[in-house]
Amino acid sequence: MSLSKTQQELQKRMLSPFKFGLFKATKLPLSFLVGIKIKELSEFSSTTIVNYKFLNSNPFKSMYFAVLSMSAELSTGALALLSVAKYTESIAVLVIESNGKFHKKARGKIKFTCADGEKFKESLHRCVKNNEPATVIAESKGFNSNGELVCEYKFTWSFKVR
Repeated sequence: MSLSKTQQELQKRMLSPFKFGLFKATKLPLSFLVGIKIKELSEFSSTTIVNYKFLNSNPFKSMYFAVLSMSAELSTGALALLSVAKYTESIAVLVIESNGKFHKKARGKIKFTCADGEKFKESLHRCVKNNEPATVIAESKGFNSNGELVCEYKFTWSFKVR
């Protein structure tokens, strides 16, 4: 299944450093300040990156957990928004739960990937077809530049046709 025209336009805006940078500056200012970027976005997966630097560091010489959480959430949220863009119905989107597990200190470039696009597509299809609220538990894993698992997050997204 391919992306609709609306989804393709959203995908293009989210992958544009300039356009997404403007969006972050106005709607997600903390993610703008700490430098979170969307690197890849398809109907099946999304990848975000964030670099360790002064603004996102903690006293333990690693990345602050909230920055990791924001980057992980964006990797799942980009898929949620891309999936919602397929529909003309007004759909409320909300994170209702999050969990994080940390395996090692986050230093350098951390890359988060969520490969739950199919879950979002199926859940939103049922939500719109049956006019019932739906949830998706999306997982995002963060790896350092050596390919080592740094942390993993689960976000529960809620969808409801307004």
